[in-house]
Amino acid sequence: MKKTKSVLFLAFLLQSILVLGQELPKEMPLFPNGIKDNPITHEQKETFADSLVKKGSLSQKDRVFRNISEPTYMLFPAGESNNKHVAVIILPGGGFHTNWLDKEGTDLALWLSAQGISCMVVKYRTNSKDEKGKYIIPMETYFDDALKIDINASVMTMMGMAEKLKFDKDKIGVLGFSAGGFMAEYLTFTSVSKNLPWKPAFTGLIYAGDRLKLLESVKDKSALPPFFMAIARDDKKWKLQRALPFLSAVVEQVDKSELHVYSKGDHGFGLAYDEGHSVGMWKDSFYNWILDIYNK
Repeated sequence: MKKTKSVLFLAFLLQSILVLGQELPKEMPLFPNGIKDNPITHEQKETFADSLVKKGSLSQKDRVFRNISEPTYMLFPAGESNNKHVAVIILPGGGFHTNWLDKEGTDLALWLSAQGISCMVVKYRTNSKDEKGKYIIPMETYFDDALKIDINASVMTMMGMAEKLKFDKDKIGVLGFSAGGFMAEYLTFTSVSKNLPWKPAFTGLIYAGDRLKLLESVKDKSALPPFFMAIARDDKKWKLQRALPFLSAVVEQVDKSELHVYSKGDHGFGLAYDEGHSVGMWKDSFYNWILDIYNK
């Protein structure tokens, strides 16, 4: 019995070391041929700051990128042995002027891919702010001429990877944190309202979501994909009072949707390594929710 326990412990320890120690995949350009007349330019070059890496971080990184004018992506294929044939496009947050690539991107992708879910993490173009905290590039220009294009290119790129990474084209979802959640929300409602040939198979909104009017404008709610939503009651930036009317309406009206409201976690909990016991389980809930959707 003791020998069996020792073997199991060593196996668990080896798996943990392999996950924590693996290198991140190479960043690939979202537009391999460049961007003609790119409307997003910055006085300073792209850079990142190293934020505090929390204990348990799978990437062992916490980079916060800014001044991004050339968008990239990273792919995290599911393993052959446990491939669920499902994929997720992950959009980190950062208030549109930064990109928290690891805390709200690669950490989740490493974990999900280990569970058999293929992932893409997108480092989309960012705006920038002046010394007064105002966006330098008009937000309308940024959204219409850059951000929306980056998101659409991410979808097309991921669809093109379906055969190679062995996932189904009709099982590609999108998940966004904070500002990334705004993009996931936009992509979902736009794809339905404009009857586009592709829409997310499912949508994850992590401390994000408040577009109640967009939800109300969709007469046939069955056209919407299921939503997974997670937020903390003590979120000081995306307050529950603001988000709850939308979140509760979605879970009531859109089939197979789930809403998780955690007692603690605040804003930007990422994988919630030390923000609380229950909020740290949201990724497990998200994964199991996917399994429920597809009866895995």
